[in-house]
Amino acid sequence: MLKALSPNIEFFEMDAFELIRQHLDRRDVVYFIDPPSTAGNGKRAGKRLYEHNELDHDSLFDLLGKANGLVLMICGDSPAVVEMANRRGISVERVRMKNAHHEKKCELLISNSAQTI
Repeated sequence: MLKALSPNIEFFEMDAFELIRQHLDRRDVVYFIDPPSTAGNGKRAGKRLYEHNELDHDSLFDLLGKANGLVLMICGDSPAVVEMANRRGISVERVRMKNAHHEKKCELLISNSAQTI
């Protein structure tokens, strides 16, 4: 299925905030965001694993709350992330998964699923 969509998928190596701002009004854009897990989770794996791990999560949620296109974001399970999403009316669902060490845990699927393309 992804192969059929591949002509419509673009990757950008740039400031994500600027890219999102450029496309906020477009309904035909899908944002898939997998930020480093650095918001409110005690482990701070994102700081350990990624060189570029500083992220203003509040600003990201502010932008995504204004997006006209579909937003899909995954984050570590954190009350702080849930609160940021809830404040902006963005849906949060817990999904079960296994990590690289086969440990079962939950992550958050964050979406403005009321939006349609």
